[in-house]
Amino acid sequence: MRLDRGITSVIIGIAITFGQPEIAVTLTAQDVSNIAKQITVVISGPKLGSGVIIHQQGDTYSVLTNGHVVDEAGTYTVQTRDRSTYEVKSNLVQRLPGVDLAVLKFTSSKKYNIATIGNSDAATEGTTVYVSGAPEPVQGIEARTVLVLRGEIVGTNSQPQEGYVLIYNNNTHRGMSGGPVLDENGHLIGIHGRGARDNDGQKVGFNLGIPIKIFTASKTGSNLGVTTQNPPITQVPPKSFTDPSSSVPLIGRPRTIDGSEGTAGFGCPGRRC
Repeated sequence: MRLDRGITSVIIGIAITFGQPEIAVTLTAQDVSNIAKQITVVISGPKLGSGVIIHQQGDTYSVLTNGHVVDEAGTYTVQTRDRSTYEVKSNLVQRLPGVDLAVLKFTSSKKYNIATIGNSDAATEGTTVYVSGAPEPVQGIEARTVLVLRGEIVGTNSQPQEGYVLIYNNNTHRGMSGGPVLDENGHLIGIHGRGARDNDGQKVGFNLGIPIKIFTASKTGSNLGVTTQNPPITQVPPKSFTDPSSSVPLIGRPRTIDGSEGTAGFGCPGRRC
């Protein structure tokens, strides 16, 4: 009888172990920053901006960015986390109708991380978000460097234009347009692209992004096989992770981009950021 009871206890213990849900891993701000820097690219050319790697098929990678970042004719350069550069002709850029998004592709035999698509519907007021991108050079920061800025969702736009629904208080700067908006699990929930401004053209402290759901629901997103899902909690990256952006400057040069100069000296009249 004692043996039977012992076996029963073992069976119950195993059942409890397999029946318990997986414990979610909470990422630190540094963890999310490391994830962001792996998937963020720096875009240079007729205009400057940022982007995020969203898909890979063979040696072809797809980058999602803002339409206004790549809407001028010419050759654009995509720079990845390892400082490799890839040229993309503007006539090969695919722009989405009715929304400020575009997809450009580059070919490489190297292995790059792909963004994990999150649930932008869960980005409600108070949700922590991170915006990643490489601002244009300014005094004191002469080379473009990928920055990951933390903030939170403060609301949604009741009358969105070109897809700009998300409103957050992250302190973004010109050159970060097209960069990813990540949730606290490091999942892609939006694309950053605008800074709200008053009638004098001054930033008011709020910025806007396009929910990733708009892209995944589009024909372009469907053709790439990029879909909205409920991804698992991202595991904490190894402590040995090193980010090459910490010491090596990025390519790029100071340049006026869409909306970066306006009348009477005020910036971003088109509310680009």
